[in-house]
Amino acid sequence: VTGVQTCALPIFKMDKIKLLLLGLIIATTGAFGKVKVPKNSDPSVIVYNMTRDKIEYAYNKDVVRPIASVTKIMTAMVALDYDKDLSRTLKLSGRVGSSLPRQNYNRWQLLQAMLVRSDNAAAETLASDYPGGRDAFIAKMNAQAKQWGMKNTQFEDPTGLSPNNISSVADVANMMETSSGYWIIQEVTTRKQIAVETQFKKRIHTVKLNNTNSPLLFEFDNIMVSKTGFTNPAGWCVGMVVNKDSKKYVVVILGEKSKQKRIATAEGVIYNYVIDTEIQ
Repeated sequence: VTGVQTCALPIFKMDKIKLLLLGLIIATTGAFGKVKVPKNSDPSVIVYNMTRDKIEYAYNKDVVRPIASVTKIMTAMVALDYDKDLSRTLKLSGRVGSSLPRQNYNRWQLLQAMLVRSDNAAAETLASDYPGGRDAFIAKMNAQAKQWGMKNTQFEDPTGLSPNNISSVADVANMMETSSGYWIIQEVTTRKQIAVETQFKKRIHTVKLNNTNSPLLFEFDNIMVSKTGFTNPAGWCVGMVVNKDSKKYVVVILGEKSKQKRIATAEGVIYNYVIDTEIQ
């Protein structure tokens, strides 16, 4: 991805056998509604080779669990499918908290804030702009999931704050693969930082927002799409599309126990199942 630079960080090498032997797979009915995942449960992980249509690695791939702000990838796709005009101005929603002052922003600024900094108010604003309002937008999110064969997925809000926004890594991989076809999502989600101009008492101020996935964006220069998520019920989550030697891979991690473990797991599976795979 243009403009992304690699930091000289030590290579984290995860033992494949240990990864494959991590605990027992958690049983799940796949039923929708409030999902309770045991607090000490193992995370769910998948590495899917888009080019070869092959799962390179999967663990707990069908466990249904909250996905937090990874939700915003679907929010972005529904918003873009509805209207590609990003110049229209909208009033920032007051429904949830925000990194931005309460004022008007164009849809391009809102999309950037939502995908880079995971701004919840930006997501709510884009959803409320949909014909029929927020409820119609969420209905469209669920209709898209069903259409794309995401059988274990349900959305209750456009932000991911709801614990009832649920999916599996297999379904999220499907969603991430689809999102890689949106050049705007590729362009925005891999930016390490954005600057949004705001106005206060007739003065223009610039708000700088850092990407929530900055550590991995700095480490790997071939990430095409990136979105993190965290809530207490969901744990630490991330979905990415990675390009290596003209092959594309989807990496999804749901339910890690800390930000550091999310990074370490992502590093491990990328080095083992994306980079080393191409060397062998």
